[in-house]
Amino acid sequence: MTGDDFSEVERLIRQHQGEAFETRSGLPMTYKVDGSRIKVSRAKPWLLMEGARQIWAMGPDATLTDVDQRITGRAYLFAILRDSRIQPSASR
Repeated sequence: MTGDDFSEVERLIRQHQGEAFETRSGLPMTYKVDGSRIKVSRAKPWLLMEGARQIWAMGPDATLTDVDQRITGRAYLFAILRDSRIQPSASR
């Protein structure tokens, strides 16, 4: 995956902010983007777009347990990235 791949994903993340998403366990959440930061309604700290980029670079076969635990909010970022609205080919 290239940086160009992620630029489309980042555009989709920004486009769908404020919409209802679900965690892996089905809990509702929303998020907003401010620059390179993402604020998820269910998480206290701001998450970083760079964390989302790192998860995206792992590819579609990666699982949550594959994601580095040092990425703040990795489960929330993973849930956003795996949503069909954020998949570039599904959004056209």
